[in-house]
Amino acid sequence: MKRKWQLLASMLVLLVGIGVWSARDTFATARIGTTYVAKQTCSCLFVAGRPLDSCRTDFDPEALRPLDVVIGGSAVTVSALGGLISSRAQFEKEYGCHPVN
Repeated sequence: MKRKWQLLASMLVLLVGIGVWSARDTFATARIGTTYVAKQTCSCLFVAGRPLDSCRTDFDPEALRPLDVVIGGSAVTVSALGGLISSRAQFEKEYGCHPVN
């Protein structure tokens, strides 16, 4: 019976390890994607002066589906994975838009 529990525990550790290994790429991709969308949307809104609906057409609709875009003041915050990953871009009159993470 003890051997059975050891085998189950080993399998659980292995599965968790595989999950963590696989998720690292997902988190890296989410960080890159949210930063890119925040910066581009900030530039579109505050530098080019386009409305948000027009800015959304710059991206593939499927790529925007899992992202939440929030405009506040002169900044754009984009989050993914239920808010676990988020990036912010700030507009400064003299410098344009830049990521602030």
